[in-house]
Amino acid sequence: MSKVDKKKAAEAKDKGNKFFLAKQYSQAIEWYTKAVQADPTDAAFYSNRAAAYMGLNKFEDALADAESCIKLMPNWVKGYYRKGAALVAMSRHEEAVKAFKKGLECEPSNEDLQQRLAEAEREARFTVKRFDDEGRPLTPAQIAKEEGNVLFRESKYELAIAKYTKAIELATTEDEKAVYFSNRATCHAQLQNHEAVVADCSESINIKPTVKALIRRGLAYESLEKYKLGLEDMRNVLHLDPGARVASETIARLTRAINSF
Repeated sequence: MSKVDKKKAAEAKDKGNKFFLAKQYSQAIEWYTKAVQADPTDAAFYSNRAAAYMGLNKFEDALADAESCIKLMPNWVKGYYRKGAALVAMSRHEEAVKAFKKGLECEPSNEDLQQRLAEAEREARFTVKRFDDEGRPLTPAQIAKEEGNVLFRESKYELAIAKYTKAIELATTEDEKAVYFSNRATCHAQLQNHEAVVADCSESINIKPTVKALIRRGLAYESLEKYKLGLEDMRNVLHLDPGARVASETIARLTRAINSF
C-alpha cells in the first residue's frame, strides 16, 4: 500500500467539493478519486464520491462507494444514508429500508434519515421483492406471490388472484402452497366470494392448519350462514391461539345465531 498523504488528500477533496457544488460531477469524481488514492482510509472521500456518482445517475458506483464508507466507519450515519439513497434510485426499496434503519441505529434522531426511511417503506409496499432478507434470489413461485401481494395492496384483487394461482402452480413444497392458497383466499374475501374462500382455506388447512386460514374460513362460513362449521373453526383457532380476540368475538356471534333458530 502506498504511503498515506493526508495533505494531498485534503487538497484534492476541497477541489472536488468545488466542482460538486457547481454540479460538475465528473470533475468532482476525478478529484475525489485522487483524494481516495492519497488516503484510502478516509470514509468521507468515499461518501463524497458516492454523492457525485448519484449526480450522474451512476447508482451502482454510488452504492459501491457507500459500502466502502460503511466498512471504514460502520458507526457513521452518512454511509448508510448514501447506501439507502443509491438503493432507492435502483428501486431496491426493501434493501434501502434496511440501510436507513441501520443508519438510525447510529443516530436515532436524524430527521433526514427518518424521512427517507418513511418514503422507502411506502415505496417498498408497492415494489415487488426479488430477494429474501438474506439477499438470496427468490424462486419463481415466491416472486409470483410477491407480485400478488403488491396487486393486493393496490386493491387489484382479480389480478392478485391470478398471481397467487401462478404461485400455487410453481410451488415446490406443500408448505408454500398452504401460504399461497391462504393468500388467494384473502382476495376472494375482498370480492365477497365466500365459497371460494372456503375452498382455498380448506386447501391450506389440509396442508397446514394456521390461525389465519381458520379465521378466514370461519368468517366465510358465517357469511354463508354455516354457523356450526364457523364455530368449529373458531374453536380450533382458540386452541392454537387462546388470545385470539377475533375468534372469541366471532364465537359469541355464531353462538347467538345458532341459538336464535
